[in-house]
Amino acid sequence: MWSKILKASSHGLVRGVAIYSITWPLSSIIQQSLDPSGIKDIDLQRAAKFSIYGGLYVAPTLYAWMRFAGFIWPSMTITSHITKAVVEQFSYGPFAMASFFFFMTLLDGGTIEDAKKEVQQKFISTWKIAIIVWPFLQTINYCIIPPKNRLIFVSLAGLVWTSFLAYMKYEKKKSIDYEKTD
Repeated sequence: MWSKILKASSHGLVRGVAIYSITWPLSSIIQQSLDPSGIKDIDLQRAAKFSIYGGLYVAPTLYAWMRFAGFIWPSMTITSHITKAVVEQFSYGPFAMASFFFFMTLLDGGTIEDAKKEVQQKFISTWKIAIIVWPFLQTINYCIIPPKNRLIFVSLAGLVWTSFLAYMKYEKKKSIDYEKTD
């Protein structure tokens, strides 16, 4: 039994799910603790939502993208790695960012219309920053990090990025007030 558990834990997806289930809520807690409004109460429910989303959505979709990219561009040249990083930023990146705003809004109790508005209001300004940061980080990831550890590298780099996403999501002046129906 233990050998099966050990074998499963060495699989990239299992490791990704485990690390994203930790780094995403940690990012939420970091963002909340840095909130300039002075509110120091940490919303553990929000952190739990980040854990669910990071572990059960981000890790599998990112794992699938990285496997796909490795299949399409199997060469281990710098050109291939840069190509993967740039293509990712213009394919998986927008999908992931829009998904974040959309699904986190739903997890926060918003409607589908609220989620659409959230994406419309926050996607472009957030993506402009992502296209500066992520191609650089992913080039490092593809050039230096062994394939079985790439998802983990991205999750650790993503710790800071996800703190930024949490900031963008909960930034007061850009927040969308969801109509609560009781």
